[in-house]
Amino acid sequence: MATVPFNMMRFWSPMDKRGIRRATAWLCLPIFAILAWAFQAGVQDPKLDTTDTQLVLKSLMLGQFVKANQWPATDVSETFDVAVYDKPALVDALASKFAGGAIGSLPLRVVSVDNVAEMEVPRLLYTEATGPELDNLLKAVKGMATMVVTAFQPSMKEGVLINFFISDDGLKYEINPEEADKRGILLGNIIMSCAASR
Repeated sequence: MATVPFNMMRFWSPMDKRGIRRATAWLCLPIFAILAWAFQAGVQDPKLDTTDTQLVLKSLMLGQFVKANQWPATDVSETFDVAVYDKPALVDALASKFAGGAIGSLPLRVVSVDNVAEMEVPRLLYTEATGPELDNLLKAVKGMATMVVTAFQPSMKEGVLINFFISDDGLKYEINPEEADKRGILLGNIIMSCAASR
């Protein structure tokens, strides 16, 4: 009977084992690279969009509120003023949106308001103020043809025509048509049909 030497019985030589290790390393390296990239610890690419979506939605809706309604004629105003109380980021968004625009024959102007006493009477007033601060704003435009738009009020306050609120579906608005009648503003069908209720 012939005997086979022991080193011939092994299937792999040391050279073959080294090759398998290298092949395994080359196959695993891309997998580890992909996993490291996928599980980065909250590092955000600076090229990603960091836009405030609520701000964008508010500016779009306010644009529709300005354009889709019929406003009473006035002899006093030389401009159609949209006033934003204490929200400079929204002023910037609206100013870029309305640049060079007009409502009828009146040029559109977006105004930032910080002090109620210095405020000229606007056609649309947006505020997120509450309590006495909101009361002072409402007194300043009482009886005027001003659409007062608030945000996140628990309920519709007298003098407020539109209020933004958050629902399960996102940012919505509710309207007070009686207040529009008092102020002589005829709400457009689009504004009325898109309004929600809580």
